[in-house]
Amino acid sequence: MNITRFAAAIVFVSTLWISIWANDMVLTLDDGQDAILHEDKTWGYAKGAISHGDEEDIYITIDNGKIILLRTDGTWDYTTKSAPQKKSAKQLPEVYANGVATKPTLDAAVQGATVQAIQRAATRLVPYAKKSKSTKKFLEACIKNEIGSQGAEVTYKPGWTAEAKINLTKVQVKNIVDCVETQIDAAAQQPVPAPSAGSAK
Repeated sequence: MNITRFAAAIVFVSTLWISIWANDMVLTLDDGQDAILHEDKTWGYAKGAISHGDEEDIYITIDNGKIILLRTDGTWDYTTKSAPQKKSAKQLPEVYANGVATKPTLDAAVQGATVQAIQRAATRLVPYAKKSKSTKKFLEACIKNEIGSQGAEVTYKPGWTAEAKINLTKVQVKNIVDCVETQIDAAAQQPVPAPSAGSAK
């Protein structure tokens, strides 16, 4: 009798185990990874995935036309919304900016014109960059880094008047916008200096 009850318990446990796994749903994502959707509306990757901190919600349209939303908090549900445009897929512009400066020396004229062109390019990229009080400053620094020392096309005439032209491709603009975001995030992680004893009132 005890053996019979024990056998029945094993069958019950086995049935429960099979039932739980039978209600899971496996989806193959665009990047080739398999996601397991559990009946309790949680989900995870079949193989462990490394988080990079920039993940976005995932929208998957299945065979019956329904859309499944995999949220970054590890939950999932059906949705009627279409996938929003990803941040990385924003339409970034090509940017042209120029600067003109007249100085006593050629070097000073070239430098002044280049600075002006970079400032104008930064102004045009403000709407596309991550927002902070330092966005404009970081944009100028990231543009300088992206174009390098030979990045501006310079023409000049005796006087000295120089004109600097900057042409940024969409790829370069993406690099600059990413650079600004990195700089802002790094600055936000810097510890706030404690006030000195002499400044306390």
